[in-house]
Amino acid sequence: MNKIKYLGLLLMVVLVSSCDLGLQETFDFQPEVDLTDPHGNKTAWEYIQSANKLSEDGTFDGEMFNFLAAAIQKANMVDLFNQTSTSNRTYLLLNNNAFTGRGDVIDIITGSQSTSITEDVNGVPTTRQATAEEVMERVDTPEKLEKLKNILKYHIVTSYVQQVPTLFEAEVWYTFQTLIPGEDGLIAFLRENRWRIFVNGKNRTNTPASPLPETAFNEYEAVRSHNYVFNNGVGHILADPVRNKPY
Repeated sequence: MNKIKYLGLLLMVVLVSSCDLGLQETFDFQPEVDLTDPHGNKTAWEYIQSANKLSEDGTFDGEMFNFLAAAIQKANMVDLFNQTSTSNRTYLLLNNNAFTGRGDVIDIITGSQSTSITEDVNGVPTTRQATAEEVMERVDTPEKLEKLKNILKYHIVTSYVQQVPTLFEAEVWYTFQTLIPGEDGLIAFLRENRWRIFVNGKNRTNTPASPLPETAFNEYEAVRSHNYVFNNGVGHILADPVRNKPY
């Protein structure tokens, strides 16, 4: 009985003393990580310009966009990458590596992989690395210029394509339209279980082929870097060009 009285008294003391406790101060959580999009105030063109640089030794950095910037200017398409009338765009950004290999952009347009230039220096033929603008000067016929424009247009999708929620279901191909009209301008994206995005594509283990012509399968590519958010769309970086049909 004494134990019951003691416990009752203890409970009353706790209740009375708890009434004097002040309210806990609100806690304003300040994350240490900046979650804002680092390029969200830039257009796709402004981002490309910010990564239009040479390496410290003066050579082309494969991850930069020297050739893409020069190609956009040569094709007179700056407005398409710099527009702000819509953010419903996906820009497949081709880095320098996408221009300089066998079967890559420069080879597709000019028939040569060369990025060098030979000049006469004091009567001696001297070869040096050409600038990106000098390489684009080889786009010197209407046919080459049209091919360059088609390559750039195919790498702009008229929808906002992110890993999620756009590609909601993994291992399923989603088809979109590029700036090339009609069936020739269709492009397909797949998000695999490990979150990588593939563009166009062919049969892989446990994955059906994309719903595109077989000509697209030879030029499929895995996205190198994903989800660069701009104020006029979203960008993904490719190290090789993709296509539906030959340019």
